[in-house]
Amino acid sequence: MNRLEALVKKRLCSRGTPPFELSAYVSIPAGFTMLFGPSGAGKSTLLDCVAGLSRPDEGHVRINDQVVFDAEARIDLPPSRRGIAYVFQRAALFPHLRVEENVAYGLSNLGREQREYRVSKILEAFHVSALGRRKPQEISGGEQQRVALARSLVTEPRTLLLDEPLSALDARIKRKILDDLLAWNEVRHIPILYVTHSHAETLALGERMIRLESGKVLAEGTPREILKGEEVLD
Repeated sequence: MNRLEALVKKRLCSRGTPPFELSAYVSIPAGFTMLFGPSGAGKSTLLDCVAGLSRPDEGHVRINDQVVFDAEARIDLPPSRRGIAYVFQRAALFPHLRVEENVAYGLSNLGREQREYRVSKILEAFHVSALGRRKPQEISGGEQQRVALARSLVTEPRTLLLDEPLSALDARIKRKILDDLLAWNEVRHIPILYVTHSHAETLALGERMIRLESGKVLAEGTPREILKGEEVLD
């Protein structure tokens, strides 16, 4: 079964602010796991450690049966070799490339025919096939995030990390994109770790939830179990 496992300790010190330590263990099966908590809880730091953008001081990261990071064994695969897709709040598309070129960017190792097939299928899955010849500045914010997801998923990753990718969108557009992402993962069955501040998003989407505060895991379970009694404000 596809699974992401991460045990990470990371100390952060910056001038003028108190030191912060992330010390967390997460085991993420296939499907959606919502990572919930206040600003400064360590959510993005945890994702960066898993992705290889930040090096933990201690611990390990395992995807399925492969160790991609182990501090003691001195294993530290670069992000490009971890099989992880990472989507941020900003789409960060290349402005000089058309949509289809943005999506194909990570497929340079494939032949032209296979590359075009993959791009065509993922654009279709996220309902942006008609936008292939346009540049990012010519499409809406919601369409840009669809393209960003397509660009990440066209590489067929083993794990997907989402750091509030839809927070700037209205509820209707957000729901449609999430429905497409759910449909995509019904076929792929990969672990998805989704950072959010939204109670409504967590309750609507998450199969599992991890509550992180002050760098530590406070609770794990279903969103309804963990958010029971809290007012949904969004």
